[in-house]
Amino acid sequence: MKKYFLLLSLLIAGCTSAPVYRGMGINCRGSMPSTCGVASPDGEVITVPPNPSNSIEHRMQSEIDSWMGTPYVYGGVSKSGVDCSGFTQAVYRSIGIEIPRRASRQSVAAETVSRSNLKYGDLVFFNTSGSGISHCGIYLGNGQFVHASSSRGVVRDILSHPYYSSRFVTGGRFL
Repeated sequence: MKKYFLLLSLLIAGCTSAPVYRGMGINCRGSMPSTCGVASPDGEVITVPPNPSNSIEHRMQSEIDSWMGTPYVYGGVSKSGVDCSGFTQAVYRSIGIEIPRRASRQSVAAETVSRSNLKYGDLVFFNTSGSGISHCGIYLGNGQFVHASSSRGVVRDILSHPYYSSRFVTGGRFL
């Protein structure tokens, strides 16, 4: 009887829709990044950012999708491991725009954009180290951005999350 109960328990556990990953504002179910929702600080899940509106944005989104889940590697520039500025540089390179390698240099080279005027594809810059711009990502719309997190790899997050909101410095535009 115990063997049947154990077998039944394992079978049921394998068929549940439990998240593959849940933490730091991310709630992913299944194997595709498009099934990931971003949880707001109050627990509400925000599902999909707005669709890209032109061919450059579509190409950029396709490139972003191909990087989702890539592990974080400091100094990395490939899909076997990438850091935040390596990720943003690779995405922009895929649409024919060369930007500097480091987040701090990207922020200087970009046209400054306020948080309230961010558009799809703009870069978002953060001070996570206490000594100037040290992290970056790509704004997707609806308060969401994608970045190479040092603990989770390439993921989507929300700017209103207390961690990112308190560390946001500026936006930058190359498009």
